[in-house]
Amino acid sequence: MKFYIETYGCTSNHGNSQQTKEALIIQGHVPTSIEEADAVIVNTCAVTEKTERKILRRLRQLQGDRLIIAGCLPSAIPDSVNGIGCRKKLGILNKSRAMDISDSFGHEISSQALGNPRMLRMPAPNNLCGIINIAEGCHGECSYCIVKSARGRLVSREAEEILRHAQSMVQAGIVELQLAAQDAAAWGLDIGSSLPELLAELIEMPGRFKVRVGMMNPNTLKPILREMTYAFESPKIYRFVHMPVQSGSDEVLEKMRRGYTADDYLKMVRHINEKFPEMSFATDVIVGFPGETEEDFAKSLKLMEMARPDKINITRYSPRPNTPASGLYDMPHRIKKERSRRLAKLWLGIAGENNSHYVGKNLEVLVTESGKGKTMKARTYNYTGVVIENGPPLGSQPVVKITTSCPHYLTATVAFPFS
Repeated sequence: MKFYIETYGCTSNHGNSQQTKEALIIQGHVPTSIEEADAVIVNTCAVTEKTERKILRRLRQLQGDRLIIAGCLPSAIPDSVNGIGCRKKLGILNKSRAMDISDSFGHEISSQALGNPRMLRMPAPNNLCGIINIAEGCHGECSYCIVKSARGRLVSREAEEILRHAQSMVQAGIVELQLAAQDAAAWGLDIGSSLPELLAELIEMPGRFKVRVGMMNPNTLKPILREMTYAFESPKIYRFVHMPVQSGSDEVLEKMRRGYTADDYLKMVRHINEKFPEMSFATDVIVGFPGETEEDFAKSLKLMEMARPDKINITRYSPRPNTPASGLYDMPHRIKKERSRRLAKLWLGIAGENNSHYVGKNLEVLVTESGKGKTMKARTYNYTGVVIENGPPLGSQPVVKITTSCPHYLTATVAFPFS
């Protein structure tokens, strides 16, 4: 069988698709283009109404006997995909779903084969980044979020399995290991372990690689913050923290059921910065949450000015079915749009200034992806993106000179190579 997987949404979703692809390949199935595929698998996302509409349009374009609809939409909002012609609807993808997919196309697969230790994780010719899903589900109780409906409560993957997965990736040539979860800081809470303990084992693995820790919620990161600062001392871990704040207003945070205050968040940022002044930060902010006043939004702007994140993922609030917040008054779209633009303008100014400080410096980078033309994409020690002209080969670690900057990335030339 020839198959094609199209993925939407978060890094975890892409990790789910990767696992399913690997399992299908182990069974002898062949990945191909969407035009030639016998099975077209769409891994969906339900995080916002806008994303849902976009995916539903795509599903209608693809509907037919070869379409398999998977992921968060059929899992959390099954009614949304009713009426779309398809061969099968699945929940969250994983390697065991390969059996369901193959069965639906009349291909018999043994459960023993699915446990085959042979790992076919050969890196793509233009990308040496690999995703490792370390947990499924969520530990939080956010009033606006549909993730728990889609993925359930937290289920941490065993450390031994994660380490085996990581080792196979490194052996296949992967140089960037991306740890993915709905909340990476929650890993281990259900199995008597913790994220710093997992990282301590990962960095002992032989090989040349770096680990990017995925999104960590403040309320689960706070109890392990001290141990995490020790983990970031390792050169094998990017000095990068993705910690979503969602709002700078304590009143809004309480309605969101986030479990911390804006001051808690700022203290955590400052604690990390005291230890690692060069730490790169990303955060998420929801604008237009029900009841958010202009004063509440001003507090979000002020918090961003104080925290000075390198990246802000901005989401305009949209109600999700069967969430506690869905019953609250949804403010006009024009207000959300205007606030989104103001926050984006602030972020671009902060990010532009942050990145300008790198210009003229020589930095060692890790080349992880091919870029456009003759350029290559790389990451600094703190995960800042660099585009290298006439770039060095994938997987190399050259020293580059930063020549220009913009809010989104740096550009550089090779100062001298390093294998």
